[in-house]
Amino acid sequence: MSPNPPDYSIKDLETIVTVDGTVKNIEVTRLTAPGENYVSLVLRVDIDVEKDGKKKTVKTIGKRLPLGNNEMRSKMAAHAMKNEIKFYREIVPLLTEFASTYEVDASEFFAKYYGSRFSLDDSSEDADRDSILLLENIIPLGYKNEDRHIGFDLDTSKAILKRLALFHSIPIALRSKDAENFKILKDFLVSCRPFGPPGGGPPGDGPPGGPHKGPSENGPEFPSGGPPNGPPRGGPPGGFNFPDGKHPHQVLLKTLKDIPELSPYIDRLSPLMGKMGPPGAGKPGTEPWGTFAHNDFWVNNMMIKSEPGKEISVKLVDFQICGYRSFATDLVFFLLTSLKNDVFLNNFDELLRFYYGEFTKNLKRFELDLELSYDEYLKEVEEAARDSEIPHSIFFAIPILADKNPAVDIAVEDVDMFSELTRMVENLNQRQKDKMVLLIKEASKRNWI
Repeated sequence: MSPNPPDYSIKDLETIVTVDGTVKNIEVTRLTAPGENYVSLVLRVDIDVEKDGKKKTVKTIGKRLPLGNNEMRSKMAAHAMKNEIKFYREIVPLLTEFASTYEVDASEFFAKYYGSRFSLDDSSEDADRDSILLLENIIPLGYKNEDRHIGFDLDTSKAILKRLALFHSIPIALRSKDAENFKILKDFLVSCRPFGPPGGGPPGDGPPGGPHKGPSENGPEFPSGGPPNGPPRGGPPGGFNFPDGKHPHQVLLKTLKDIPELSPYIDRLSPLMGKMGPPGAGKPGTEPWGTFAHNDFWVNNMMIKSEPGKEISVKLVDFQICGYRSFATDLVFFLLTSLKNDVFLNNFDELLRFYYGEFTKNLKRFELDLELSYDEYLKEVEEAARDSEIPHSIFFAIPILADKNPAVDIAVEDVDMFSELTRMVENLNQRQKDKMVLLIKEASKRNWI
């Protein structure tokens, strides 16, 4: 840890914030604890505003790039920041306007947007260290994150899946009802494709947006090139590697082999783990079930408000690595990573059935001529699990269940995020080991591995 306190100040913030009145003062402090965010620094930003002699404080949160100087982490964070700014500027209004024609208030899914910038250079279309995204701080309204070490109870899980099913249904309806705006949405989602660190293989040789293989024979496909204003043409050479040319699945498999309870599953896990890449790097969505995938739908990325006698309210947050994929990707990842253990063991099928009921109900709500039988639905879920979400869930169980308040503050310090992740993978705590066993046994029972 540096002996000097981090500088959280934000230059010229008053020029981008949209408030009713004159900005008189801005106070910026740290919001989230060390270890809770990897590719952004989340700040509490309280803005004192005056109008007609009356004063009030507008409570917001500011997301900015991490303060450290690791080059690859900074590039990944800048790409993620650009994605999220465009989401709130362009995509939220598009989805909200369309959904309103069916009397759905999609603005309730998200925190209120207060302003953003990519850079102090107004002509820049890429996020840099002066980029900032301002959103309403919904904690004072009663919203909170649940404990990532514990996960969600059954009632809260159903409230989240109800929200997720409606969120997934809107883009599917948009495709059918408004081709022009659907193209805007899909182009955005394609541009959000994951941007990983350099790997050991050659750069991609396909056309913009085409695939190339990762550093191992069984490695995942990664984008080459891409749409205008995306990451540099050619994509990351080789794909997603830890330091010293190690592919994550090799490091993680070695660790899993040391857990005795997992020995019966290792041979079946190996080919699936070979598909592991950055979140969202799996198979693109195909019609009719391709939609807006969050790609990081776990405990920390939804905020919950529970009041006696009222329906549980859910806000979705952190749209940094979204993509165009099957609805089943978010569903599987959530179920495998974010439930309380007793809910995971006793209510997994109930929650699968619950999401199906909500999703198919919404297809009718949007007057879509689409049918999805429960068997077809389960096949879509299994394909998502096998394609990407088993390795995604196994790997992300490690940061989700990592110790709180770690010695290294990855959002502030000059650290190599991938070296730190390597250290975590090679030194699992008991919570992480227990979750691996629980998750992998359940996946095996369902023939997902």
